[in-house]
Amino acid sequence: MFIIAELQKEDNVKSFVLFMRTRNLLLCLVSICGLIFAASCRTEQAQTESPPQNIEIEQKTQPKTIADDFAYPIGKTEIITEAKDKKDEWYNAQDFGENNHLGEDWNKNSGGNTDCGEPVLEAANGAITYAENAGLGWGNVVIITHKLENGELIQTLYGHLQTISKTDGEVKKGEQIGTVGNADGKYLCHLHFELRTENCLMWNKAGAGYSAERNGWLNPSDFIDSKR
Repeated sequence: MFIIAELQKEDNVKSFVLFMRTRNLLLCLVSICGLIFAASCRTEQAQTESPPQNIEIEQKTQPKTIADDFAYPIGKTEIITEAKDKKDEWYNAQDFGENNHLGEDWNKNSGGNTDCGEPVLEAANGAITYAENAGLGWGNVVIITHKLENGELIQTLYGHLQTISKTDGEVKKGEQIGTVGNADGKYLCHLHFELRTENCLMWNKAGAGYSAERNGWLNPSDFIDSKR
């Protein structure tokens, strides 16, 4: 009887130890789950309170003035002919869509690097969204956001600049924003000029310059001529 009682006592002790270990393990799991849930809540709150970066960019570059009139970004007159003729000093050397080109390449009639350092002018009222060296194939690039009379936003891009005159803030039509360049020596001097709508995949970015997919890009000259 003594032996049986001792064995029962030993079994009770083992059961109690197993119970305590199980209890402690469950408490640890509950504590870990609580920490994970709290961290998740903090992350969701931070995501709710902090707007995405692209929204912050849009808020900072939202134009204050309406772009109700557009002009060509080069030359002494607001109206430029695309042909290489005697009406003005400039011509469109590579049109929008040609060779999957996403913009227009503007050169002086005199050719070569004779347009290096020529003023690049703002096409319409707007706000600077991007102004920096975009790297190989681009050189200095300026992107301006414009608000149309109907509330829609569009962007103009000025690529391969030799210099940038202004890097932020509001700009007005005809204001100089840079000079014609050669993409850090990659090309003969010319201005690569693009016009984009809000659904453009490269909104706020320099992009590729060439693509078979032109959804989100507009023919710059056609647009400017329609806004005169």
